[in-house]
Amino acid sequence: MSDADPRDYSGRYNTVLSPEQETRYQQWLQLQSALSRRDMGRDNYDYDMRGAFLGGAGQAGNGHWPDTYKKPNHPSFSDQSQYHGVDGNTGGAWVQDPQQGWQFTPGPTNLQMHGPQRLQEYFQQTDPDVRLVLPPGPAPTMQDYVRQQLAVPP
Repeated sequence: MSDADPRDYSGRYNTVLSPEQETRYQQWLQLQSALSRRDMGRDNYDYDMRGAFLGGAGQAGNGHWPDTYKKPNHPSFSDQSQYHGVDGNTGGAWVQDPQQGWQFTPGPTNLQMHGPQRLQEYFQQTDPDVRLVLPPGPAPTMQDYVRQQLAVPP
């Protein structure tokens, strides 16, 4: 975690590649950046792009990558991520309701990392058609999350 931004996981939860794979990954990343017209390398903040490369993942028509490689700091980190359950991180759950479409119920890690308001803002901006289902009661804070990660007692 970065001292400046405790949510920056650029240096964590990254698939390790051989030197040859890393060279191919860098070429692939440049192509992905050109296709999407944005710096895909920035996605390492909350997404394991090396894992996506190695796994042959691609973007869906809506511009999203599969949940498989979302890091615990991603706002929609879910139980479909390979990092769900790793280091005590618990992601949310996606459910497709035939009547209402997709809904996302955040897990403890989503709430600790982002809080309800930030999650609402994220979904309004990124996935406005997704229904965000927030649990009742107060959500854990980022301080709670950092304390848990550092195993510091309250």
